[in-house]
Amino acid sequence: MLKLPLKIKAFNRRNGTPWSSCAPFVDNSQALLLHRPKSVTIFRSGNKSHLAVESYCGSTSCGTDKFTFLEEYQGNKMLCLRCEINATKIGLVSADELLGHHIHKGKLVAVQTCCYANTEELSMAADLQDRHSKGE
Repeated sequence: MLKLPLKIKAFNRRNGTPWSSCAPFVDNSQALLLHRPKSVTIFRSGNKSHLAVESYCGSTSCGTDKFTFLEEYQGNKMLCLRCEINATKIGLVSADELLGHHIHKGKLVAVQTCCYANTEELSMAADLQDRHSKGE
């Protein structure tokens, strides 16, 4: 199994159990992009353990079962461009080099959805957002 080293912060050591390595990509089922994990820590909250994942783009997510760590690109989501830029800046191998083939990279862009003159466009945007949240 392909694993890359992770950053371990003092905060993570004090408050949980940090992972020392993991697969090069993480898929959060509630996110639109794949990310490159920078640190992963297991925390306990009551009787339940959950993961905290920090990505090279700066995003952080916590959860119990929404993460899938991938060593191979699945093709259903784009890789976060900011993660790729920051990871390669510090000397990590690019995702393309790591897997030996091109991986599509992307980013999210904020789009204004209020104050439309055309209410049909607003209705379509709301419908798309609703379908995405239902996993369609």
